[in-house]
Amino acid sequence: MKEIIEFKSAKLGYGKKIIFNALSLKIYEGDFIGIIGPNGSGKTTFLRSILGLLNPQNGKIIREKNVRFGYCTQRQFIDTIFPFTSFEIVMMARAKMIGPLRRGKKLDKEKVFNALKTTGILNLAHECFYGLSGGQKQRVLLARALVLEPEFLVLDEPTADLDIKTEREIIGLIKALHTEKKITVALVTHELNEVINSAQKFIFLNKKAPHKIFTRDELNEQLLSEIFESEIKLTRTDERLTVL
Repeated sequence: MKEIIEFKSAKLGYGKKIIFNALSLKIYEGDFIGIIGPNGSGKTTFLRSILGLLNPQNGKIIREKNVRFGYCTQRQFIDTIFPFTSFEIVMMARAKMIGPLRRGKKLDKEKVFNALKTTGILNLAHECFYGLSGGQKQRVLLARALVLEPEFLVLDEPTADLDIKTEREIIGLIKALHTEKKITVALVTHELNEVINSAQKFIFLNKKAPHKIFTRDELNEQLLSEIFESEIKLTRTDERLTVL
């Protein structure tokens, strides 16, 4: 498998505040990685470094050239009182490719409609973003990431504050994108029950201990209990794992 990103003893932080002293790991083409850890463990810092928004203070981060990234932020960070439609929110991301002062061409508009269709909300293209439900907003933001035609999709808590049904629908959509479109995925989430049944690999982050990388088959109660510093039990029903 082709390497997309390699962290080589990367020291990551903000000024004197160091989050990771020497982070070393590799992400491969086609990976579906769940990034898990308690609050303040460095999950967002790790995503920023993947996207090239944060450079290491020491060590290296080596990226495959010309890899296209799509970033899906938490919807709380983009809520707006301005009457932008779903179509306009997604087209804003397309402006990164066509230039901020250029109007979208027919092809760009088609790409926006296709992204909205992929996320199941084409019927909401001309609805005001502000008035949508939480799950609908998250689908718009996912379409916003997909309109860039990414090879690597980076998602920061896409199911935060959603009900269980909507949460499973969003995770299912992300899983389908990974499988059907062969998109590499890095997903930050606190929703253990969903991510452990979707991701193939896991990066466990905890500032009190070195990071750990495991496959789904290697997941166990002891590992999760160590990461979250609390006793965690796992049960399996019909091939689905559940955290207790």
